[in-house]
Amino acid sequence: MMNEVTLEIARKALAGSERWARDIANFPCSIAVVDEAGIPVAVHRMDGAAMLTVEIAIGKAWSAVAMQLPTLLLARNTDPRNLGAKLGEHGLGMGGIAKGRLVSIAGGIPITGDEGEIIGGIGCSGVPQGLGDLSDTAVSQAGISALYD
Repeated sequence: MMNEVTLEIARKALAGSERWARDIANFPCSIAVVDEAGIPVAVHRMDGAAMLTVEIAIGKAWSAVAMQLPTLLLARNTDPRNLGAKLGEHGLGMGGIAKGRLVSIAGGIPITGDEGEIIGGIGCSGVPQGLGDLSDTAVSQAGISALYD
């Protein structure tokens, strides 16, 4: 039964994400797992990952929980190239909310419990953008997938 993000669950997700980042993407990353309140349960910076990736990973995980959606979708909603035909059909104004904590960069995914409720989030930072299937989102998804092994 999975109805909250415990340290055991967070460690399992971190292990799955790190394995993917190391063995598939071949990029050192930082990975963060937060609970339903966005509080970090476990954070891991792989050897060689840039210092700032830690805060970015935490921010992505927090944002996935706060917005209750993957940050990939949040990034698309706040991208100025996706402006709607009518004024206000975009999320450009969201950047200033939540005291600047909201991170609209792909790589954060909500973690759902057995009933489909959001119980936490996972975020990754460290894979350069523009590499197709190699992405921070894929690293985070590997952590989610590891919860069901």
